[in-house]
Amino acid sequence: MRFIFFLALWCLLTAPTAIQAQSKLYLDLKVGINHNAAEGVYFDKSRLPFKPYSTLKDLMFDEQGVAMLRLQINEKLGVATGYSGSALAWGYSLQMPQQYTLNPYHGEWRGHSKSAYMHQLPLLVNRTLGEYNIREIDTIRHTYLASFRLDAVFGGGANRIGNNCLDCGGFGGGGLYDTIEFKETYIVRRKWGGFLTGGVTARFYRLGKERLNLSLFYTHGLTDMLLVPVAYQYNSQRGSTTLRIRGSGFSATLGLPIRLKTFGKAPPG
Repeated sequence: MRFIFFLALWCLLTAPTAIQAQSKLYLDLKVGINHNAAEGVYFDKSRLPFKPYSTLKDLMFDEQGVAMLRLQINEKLGVATGYSGSALAWGYSLQMPQQYTLNPYHGEWRGHSKSAYMHQLPLLVNRTLGEYNIREIDTIRHTYLASFRLDAVFGGGANRIGNNCLDCGGFGGGGLYDTIEFKETYIVRRKWGGFLTGGVTARFYRLGKERLNLSLFYTHGLTDMLLVPVAYQYNSQRGSTTLRIRGSGFSATLGLPIRLKTFGKAPPG
């Protein structure tokens, strides 16, 4: 996978003769958030009352930083490769069932979430789906005051675990009446894994130059990278499960495109 990444990067930088006229090379610098969780979390295949996700709002999202080299071959088609730093995350929660709670009002709740750092090396293709232009100011070069384009983006790449879990272990607690305790361990199944990704990117142009882009993606991990056995106890009841962590989830990033080079001659006129 690393060979494919560096080969794609070399092709972007050393093959301008094969590129159509007025193709552009950009450096996309992006920041955003991502949310990923254990496999099966969106289908909730766990044993009740254990849930393989945490509903703590401050633990649902992690920061993401992205640097991508994008070759915009023409106005409709582009390819990109680079680096993304994000999180390999998981979480879980449990609400005390009413039949086991000691609380006279409702079963109490506890949740937890954590992550390891994850490197990502993506290779992406983007294709324009539609365009909306505002006020044409140059009818010869077809330059507009502002334009919006929507691209479909798809591709794949490689994941790598950047560090191990820093605070795994046993923890517990609860409210005034109920006690809920978790104990987890983690197993590094593999350091490297693959993923597929797809989404959309909205691009904003002013006077013919791309100024900003906003991307929304879903990523699906192809290989188990971590296994996390979790044992839990809620008052006198016990249970256990194993979470499979692949790095699947959603992300949103806001990007600043920096044009590095323009290939080919400008059109006449």
